[in-house]
Amino acid sequence: MKKSILSLLVLIMVTATYSQDEAKPLFQVKGFCIGAPSPDQLDRFVTFIHEELAPRGVNTLLLLVDYNYEYQSYPQLRTPDALSEAQVKKIVEACRDNKIRIIPQINLLGHQSWSNNLNPLLTHFPEFDE
Repeated sequence: MKKSILSLLVLIMVTATYSQDEAKPLFQVKGFCIGAPSPDQLDRFVTFIHEELAPRGVNTLLLLVDYNYEYQSYPQLRTPDALSEAQVKKIVEACRDNKIRIIPQINLLGHQSWSNNLNPLLTHFPEFDE
């Protein structure tokens, strides 16, 4: 009888201990994909990170950069309203503050044109056209 009661108490203690563990989130990555903002929308975008993405638990931001950055090595590939390094650092800081990982996306060689439109890479380096 004592063994049965002792076994029951041990079982209750073990069950109670494991029931206190926090449930793991259903998804380890909760991502959001969006185009990089234009410079005049930067402050609004940073506010969006703080007030919309972070409270919803987003932990990964796939940022579609493409040609919207002031590239130093090939400036001819920039769009006219590209983000500066300082502006990108504001986005990085907002994401870091909210523990959001940034994955910058740029177009690969196979995605440099669409229909009759050429992106800057093929405009300046037509030898890459497939």
